[in-house]
Amino acid sequence: MKQKSTDRDVLVKGIQRLAMSVLFAFSGPILIYIGAGSEHPIIFLMPGIAFAVLAVVFIFQGINLILDSMFKSNKTR
Repeated sequence: MKQKSTDRDVLVKGIQRLAMSVLFAFSGPILIYIGAGSEHPIIFLMPGIAFAVLAVVFIFQGINLILDSMFKSNKTR
């Protein structure tokens, strides 16, 4: 039985998505915290919430791409 090889292009794309999610995962809560203590919270809260949601989306997409690079066969790509 031949072992399936990892698609390196898809793997790199997944790792890049996870790296981008780290930026959003830190900046989102920081903006939410700044917005909670300011006079005009909407300026910081809206981008903070959007960044937090983007972090979750990018984490999901990154993990999904990494798993696809390892376990999907060439027929289903």
